[in-house]
Amino acid sequence: MVARKNIVRNVVTSTALAGMMFASPVVSEAALGDQTLSYGEKHGDVVELQDVLSAKGYFNYDESTGYFGPITQGAVKQFQKDHGLSVDGIAGPNTFSAIQNVNNGQAQRTLVQGDRGHSVSALQEKLGGYYNYSVDGIYGPITAQAVRAFQADNGLSVDGIAGKNTWSVLNGGAAPAKATNKEAVKSTSSNSNSTSAKQSNTESKSSQQSGKEISVEATAYTAFCTGCSGVTATGIDLRANPNQKVIAVDPDVIPLGSKVHVEGYGTAIAGDTGGAIQGNRIDLFMPERQDALDFGRKTLTVTVLD
Repeated sequence: MVARKNIVRNVVTSTALAGMMFASPVVSEAALGDQTLSYGEKHGDVVELQDVLSAKGYFNYDESTGYFGPITQGAVKQFQKDHGLSVDGIAGPNTFSAIQNVNNGQAQRTLVQGDRGHSVSALQEKLGGYYNYSVDGIYGPITAQAVRAFQADNGLSVDGIAGKNTWSVLNGGAAPAKATNKEAVKSTSSNSNSTSAKQSNTESKSSQQSGKEISVEATAYTAFCTGCSGVTATGIDLRANPNQKVIAVDPDVIPLGSKVHVEGYGTAIAGDTGGAIQGNRIDLFMPERQDALDFGRKTLTVTVLD
């Protein structure tokens, strides 16, 4: 059985416990979506289905069991209902296609150097000629370099992290537009009045998160504590990557898996969630407990980079 445990956040601020966390997925022979999944099945692909549905807020059980039982079936049905699909509780081609299209064609979790498992194997396969080594499911320096080369050739931010935009392009999507809101306003007709220019600017902000600035209330947490699993909602192992800058967010405010710049903290991944992280709230990961204690509660500006 594959467990996905809650990180017990040792946030000595008023931050509540974190959201569901993932353990490394079970390796299966087929990639998620290659076969229809239905009630009664039990294998690695069901684990990955449960992980994906959990990341979208549909599978709320405390473990990825790999068994397609009534809880998984109910999660699939709710997802189908919310996305205008035939509600049958069977994860078939149309359901997997809808999952793939959620978050700009991005069903896969953010992957960083040090990760292992089926998702890394899928990434290595997707990289094709950029990764000219055996598919081993280990996100080491060679895989990171292949990701950087792919990012550089496709107009993406070159950071060696397989995040939302990198997965989207790997899956056939277009690289995100780099235009700023000011550029969007300049592109409007010279005959447009100030009202139409403001409307264009608003539409630009809603159609792309890049460059969006958000004022947030920030607290801090650590994964190095008794009972902490150290694995985030997007599968980042913070204990294995203590220098990784990660923040917990409300996905309705800051897209999960996006890269952000946090005032005074630096560039980070929006890679975690938390029960108390609602609205304009974030939680900053810090490897040292005392640093989390000292941080307290602050009002900061977050800029969504991609």
